[in-house]
Amino acid sequence: MKKTFFILSIILGVMALNAQSLTSSRTAEVSNKEILIETAKNVAMTYGPEYVPFFKDAKISEAQVFNKEDYGDSFPEIRKQIGRKYYTITFTYDSTSVKFAFDYAAKVRIWKDTREPMDVIFGNGMGRNFLFRNLKKQANHSAKKRKKMEHGLIETVPLQTEKEPENIWN
Repeated sequence: MKKTFFILSIILGVMALNAQSLTSSRTAEVSNKEILIETAKNVAMTYGPEYVPFFKDAKISEAQVFNKEDYGDSFPEIRKQIGRKYYTITFTYDSTSVKFAFDYAAKVRIWKDTREPMDVIFGNGMGRNFLFRNLKKQANHSAKKRKKMEHGLIETVPLQTEKEPENIWN
């Protein structure tokens, strides 16, 4: 009887530990998604603040592998990134209120290993990449470049929307 009770308590203990690890992995996954969305939103706010009010939902892709078709391989800074994994965070928008050239308001790609942004592309097709100079260096450079005009100003992507075709039959 003692042996049965002992085996039963071990089985229950193992099941409880598995349940805790599943709960903690789900919590970590949710936290990871929140961090990715927050990072992507910060990048979008920095380089395209006029697009952010149109954000509806954020969609996170599965991890993808950077390859030479993404940017070519003509520069060593790009070649050394080949094989790294990244996530794509896509911010959708309400197409009844505004129309962009693409089906997203912004798309931010973030490296899986460092959580640093790779690039940002806005709904008009314009954007910035951080392959040659990371986000911090670009922000500091832009601030120094424009210090005489206005301290801390970063050159942002202008808001451009698509015009709806007019109905000539009305």
